Amino acid sequence: MIQFKQVKKKYNNLEVIQNLSFIIHKNDVVGILGPSGVGKTTILKMIAGILTPESGTIISHVKRIAYVFQEPRLLPWKTALDNVAIPLLPLGYNYKQAKEKAAEWLGKMGLRGYEGYFPAQLSGGMIQRVSLARAFAIEPDTLLLDEPFSALDVRLKEVLLNMIKEQLKAAPITVLYVSHMPEEVVRIANRIFMLFPEGTMEEMSVNIGESFKDFLKDAFYKPHAGDAGLACNDTKQRESYACM
Repeated sequence: MIQFKQVKKKYNNLEVIQNLSFIIHKNDVVGILGPSGVGKTTILKMIAGILTPESGTIISHVKRIAYVFQEPRLLPWKTALDNVAIPLLPLGYNYKQAKEKAAEWLGKMGLRGYEGYFPAQLSGGMIQRVSLARAFAIEPDTLLLDEPFSALDVRLKEVLLNMIKEQLKAAPITVLYVSHMPEEVVRIANRIFMLFPEGTMEEMSVNIGESFKDFLKDAFYKPHAGDAGLACNDTKQRESYACM
């Protein structure tokens, strides 16, 4: 369980998060939508303990977090196998055990035969699969995904999202998926939060019928004068998804 209570976060004089409160339960798969710069990554970093809030309380019962960044952040001088195996060593695995588990997860990600390749020898989609293998290999109870597929084409995104869905079906864990692309989030999330430019967040229902995906895409990209496309002061409009 992860809970924010009246959390505020600012950078210098810019208040990014204002009085943010929400609860994420065990094995929830939560999508956090919003345009660039509204604080989506800040929320993930506070959950991971990388950042601390100015005020408010964060309650976390998370035991182990895996964080997949927008950039793969692999060690360029290490092979795909070593990039997955190295984080296992501090968890008590010896090198042989770590390599065996790394090979297993690379195989699950469709990379059997590429264990000895270096990051520079792999395509963008393959590199992100190494990142996912590294994340799942440590057996986290919480997975943070920070726009991990933003640099990939539509076909590769679909392949990787399906891989994530398969792993979550086999072994459910808590997931927070940050994106500004609704069509990605609705593929895997059972809860969706919309983060607004003023630093507030509201949960949206995902049980409004088959037209939800198309409606969300239309609403999300609808421009509004004087903002980044999501600012709206009318709560009733937000609740009806007419202003996002």
